[in-house]
Amino acid sequence: NIQHLVWPMNKKLLVFSLFLTLMTIHSSAYALALSKISLNSSLNQPLDATIEFASASTVELDSLHTSVSSLTGQISGVYHWPHLKVELIRSEQGPSYLKITSRDVVREPIIQFLLELDWVNGQIKREYSLLINPQ
Repeated sequence: NIQHLVWPMNKKLLVFSLFLTLMTIHSSAYALALSKISLNSSLNQPLDATIEFASASTVELDSLHTSVSSLTGQISGVYHWPHLKVELIRSEQGPSYLKITSRDVVREPIIQFLLELDWVNGQIKREYSLLINPQ
């Protein structure tokens, strides 16, 4: 009976395919993700902000490339910050994070920028608008 021989093979192939699919879903569920931005500076100070990683593997952090750019188009009353530095800070005790700083003093109450992250298995582009309070 050939049917008895084919069914176990198909069943094994089906189980293996399901296993591979679940592994793919499982690994992507833990992809690099950012949490909200925290502003640690005030108006008339250099910008100091941090963005924690909600999840990130060592491989993702090892291959991470960051860039910051000004947003295209002008919005009235919003300064598009051109010169920001992004630094990856790895932490043994807590989550790793990105530190965003400026060398110049921030004199405008609202700034906007586009943060781009590229790593081995993906990319994120996120727009940030910060309302900076006077001290």
